[in-house]
Amino acid sequence: MELVCKKENLIRGLQIVETAISTRTTLPVLSNFLMETEDKKIKLISTNLEIGVQCYIEGKIISSGSVTIPAKRFINIIKELPDGENIQIKIDEKTQIDIKCGKSHFLLMGMPKEDYPILPEFKEEKAVSIDTETIKGMIKKTIFAVSTDETRYALTGIYFIIEDGKITFVSTNGRMLAYIWRGGINEKTSRHAIIPAKTINELIHILSLEDGSNPDMKLQIAENQMSFKVKDITLISRLIDETFPNYEQVIPRNNEIKVTINKKNLLSATKQVFLLTQDKGGAVKFSFNKNLLRLSASVQGLGSGEVDLDLDFAGPEFEIAFNAGYVVEILKNMSEENVVFEMNGALDSTLIRAAGDTDGNYLCVISPMRI
Repeated sequence: MELVCKKENLIRGLQIVETAISTRTTLPVLSNFLMETEDKKIKLISTNLEIGVQCYIEGKIISSGSVTIPAKRFINIIKELPDGENIQIKIDEKTQIDIKCGKSHFLLMGMPKEDYPILPEFKEEKAVSIDTETIKGMIKKTIFAVSTDETRYALTGIYFIIEDGKITFVSTNGRMLAYIWRGGINEKTSRHAIIPAKTINELIHILSLEDGSNPDMKLQIAENQMSFKVKDITLISRLIDETFPNYEQVIPRNNEIKVTINKKNLLSATKQVFLLTQDKGGAVKFSFNKNLLRLSASVQGLGSGEVDLDLDFAGPEFEIAFNAGYVVEILKNMSEENVVFEMNGALDSTLIRAAGDTDGNYLCVISPMRI
């Protein structure tokens, strides 16, 4: 195989595939990525057996072929080569990789393609098309609530649902929940899956490398795998083979107490009081009085603090405590000027939504704390 490509094109491809390359593995070939020619294109593939990434880059193909390349050394070499220059890559029959760029010349030993895992084929006819910006927005509004506790494996991803022309994302760590749905999906069948947070973060990384003119994203679910395709990039991931909790039972309905609060002011007040408790469990007391909300915290041996906010609230007066860190994350993802806290009592979960969102397009639920 022999090819020539510009450094910037090769760097783009390497940035896409490098995060799926294993750094610690008992299979040496997984420390490599696969480079091969296909239909006059240069294809790069990487996998760690949990996630696989495939992309195409532009270049001139002199002769076709394939090789797996030691990723870390190759990437570090390419990064240091002169900008704006063409890079010539030539592979001999012993999988020796000859790299030339200007006055620089390197030799690396590769491994044959036959040693590398095969990624599943993306089948366009079975895919669902969804606006890429919609997916990005839904991820942003749910990824923060995913659990990092590996013992609660089902909660370490985002629950993905397509049903009745809607796409829904749900995430929870057991103490807070984020739920969002969007309509306009031209898909009649019902599909659902738990997508690992690592996969979601890799998808965000890939989308961040693009120029912003992303077309629709194509999604495909097959057995225990899910694939995402945007332009010439395909991301394939194993799914979490667990049962997601019944989130509908967690969302409180018919709440008796509803309080509208300015989001910016509440976010600032919560951050202020959270400074006292962020290393001590994060508990902050929310005291609702007539036309007044007081946020307060007291930490033995450290001190106390309180912030008052004016609001239109006639009662009844009551107190409830939340993990302020969770409240901050929720408020940061509310886009409207005012938010609504819907509650039934100090021991019940609270629903938080944007004031203008009466259809429940995006809502969060947070459990109270005992203090």
